[in-house]
Amino acid sequence: MSLKLCNFEIYHVIYSFMSKMFTEISRIVNEDISSRVTQYDVIFEAITNAIHSNSTEIKCFLNFNGNLIKDGDIEIGRIKVDTIKVVDNGDGITDDNYKSFSTYRTEFKKDLGCKGVGRFVFLKVYSSAKYSSDLKEAQEQRKIKFHINFDTEKDLKKENKKVTANETEVFLDTLNSQYLDWDKKIDRRIELDIFSIRDKTLMNLIPTLYFYKQKGRNIEITFFDEYSSNSVKISSTDIPDFKTENFNVLNNQSFNVKFKLSHSIENSSGNLYAFYCANNRTVCDFEDKNLKITLPYGYSGFLLLESDYLSGKVNHERNDFDIFPVKTDMYSTISWEMINVELKKAISEIIKIGVPNTVKLNKAKINEIQDERPYLVNYIDENDVEIAGVLDKKHIIEKAKKKFDESKETVLSNANKSEFTDEELTQAILLAQNELISYINDRVIVIDKLKKLIDKGEQVEAIIHNMIMEKYTTDSKSKDDFLILNKNNLWLLDDRFTTYSFAASDKRVKDILKELDIPDEDTKIINDKPDFSIFFSHNPHNNDRLKSVLVELKPFDYKNKSHRKKHQGLLQLREYLEAFKSKEKIKEVYGYLITDIDDDFADTLKKDEYVAMYSSEYPIYHKYYKNLDISIFVVSVKTMIYDAEARNKMFLEIIRKNSKINKIFGK
Repeated sequence: MSLKLCNFEIYHVIYSFMSKMFTEISRIVNEDISSRVTQYDVIFEAITNAIHSNSTEIKCFLNFNGNLIKDGDIEIGRIKVDTIKVVDNGDGITDDNYKSFSTYRTEFKKDLGCKGVGRFVFLKVYSSAKYSSDLKEAQEQRKIKFHINFDTEKDLKKENKKVTANETEVFLDTLNSQYLDWDKKIDRRIELDIFSIRDKTLMNLIPTLYFYKQKGRNIEITFFDEYSSNSVKISSTDIPDFKTENFNVLNNQSFNVKFKLSHSIENSSGNLYAFYCANNRTVCDFEDKNLKITLPYGYSGFLLLESDYLSGKVNHERNDFDIFPVKTDMYSTISWEMINVELKKAISEIIKIGVPNTVKLNKAKINEIQDERPYLVNYIDENDVEIAGVLDKKHIIEKAKKKFDESKETVLSNANKSEFTDEELTQAILLAQNELISYINDRVIVIDKLKKLIDKGEQVEAIIHNMIMEKYTTDSKSKDDFLILNKNNLWLLDDRFTTYSFAASDKRVKDILKELDIPDEDTKIINDKPDFSIFFSHNPHNNDRLKSVLVELKPFDYKNKSHRKKHQGLLQLREYLEAFKSKEKIKEVYGYLITDIDDDFADTLKKDEYVAMYSSEYPIYHKYYKNLDISIFVVSVKTMIYDAEARNKMFLEIIRKNSKINKIFGK
């Protein structure tokens, strides 16, 4: 008796197990299916299921159940998808297909890319999926209502029916509250735009459709807007004939992993569609994994990357991969960075064939970057250079900037080391060179600002003063300091002035002398404030012997200030020079007057025996006072700016000629 009871209990357990789905549906839907899925995913899954059931004709009916407000004959508001119905002429709910349907993550049709989880996406978005399948061979109609409490015995209905051709329908009509809840103002429905839906479906399923096209099965998918009575199709003519390029990626265990890049580049206007794929489905754009590619005007095409590795790493919803951007581990042996390095090499060869002027486009894009950010050129990945013409410029710059910043951090972290490896030394030298290039490039911005001020007639003395060096500030450096950059713009006067040991802006003579440890007795102008006072070591090995440059800015607007004011500036400047020249510690002194030189002031200068020295714009006037052993230069503010621009252009041209890019392009 006990044995019989035991057998009965075992039978009951087995029956209960078989009569339910082979796992808890609620847990799968809540834990395994992402909340990011949308009605698009429902459409993709329903159509994919139809394709895998050997369908050749698939119809997708979409409808809106609401009523829009009308203004006359015009409807106001957005029409959204409420119901989805997909009808196909495939195998239908056969015994084998139903067994697979009732098993979570079944191995059935795995060779076609089936993961055995797609139908659970339906229950994430809708409360149920209602199936109806007319089977010609069985002369039956089979119906299923798939829901959270699905029972494999109770929810399958069979009845005899005269069937002339297979037809299966899946109908979804009641959205879950996470997608539509008027009380909580939740509305995640997609817009009922069958043209957009058709295009998104094509992009998602193009690897699948191409796979079957190769096998000789042409599939037609028709989308019907039941609300507006419109329709649109996907047919075999929408699927290009792809070529393939195979390459390997070396994983972190030194094994080669195979990848296949299917490609189709056409000489016709349009877009480039580039996708990482898994299980014969597109999963995400190249751009989503830090690889933004666009074809030049007049070209269009597809790039589809496939691999068993990608298929093994795709998530349940097929909208992302479990792959790290850079790092790897024992479970994820390849990163996106590793994939994209080899992928770009493959794309480079494809683009060279598909787009004949690729090298010219590459060169033009890199030259643009060199003009804008010359200090980053040495940090551009050589693989990026090879396909620069089709890469997003911002993407190239961001990657190079990241490498530049990482190099900075590395050099700074090594700064206190007593010894350097050859690699560390090379990295430090390269960084120093590129910091200098960055500084030279930033000077263009300063020059452009000043030129705009001058061209607009906004020659405000205070603004120009602060652009050269901020008022009421000083700066000094020890003999151990290297060239100080970006603290001021004294280079506008002369690039030699950037090597100062002490500089002051609008500071009293008394304070300047104190800073230099020079006594101020017998100095009559101790409370005067030269606009700029710059000091250098006359002899690098003897800091006690200085040379000095004093600079005065005088009003630039001749309409309001006469040339006499400017001449007074010369006298004032000469007093400053005499005062500093009298100090034993100061060996040489030079003076600069920066102003506007009109005809009247030019005549005054000539009468005072100033000699015109021609520059790139207007003359520079110079006079050497032999009895005082001082020199004064009078410079037009325009000359100062245009001379600085000419010097800067020369530096930038030298940088360009010696850049890594010129060597790559064989200049």
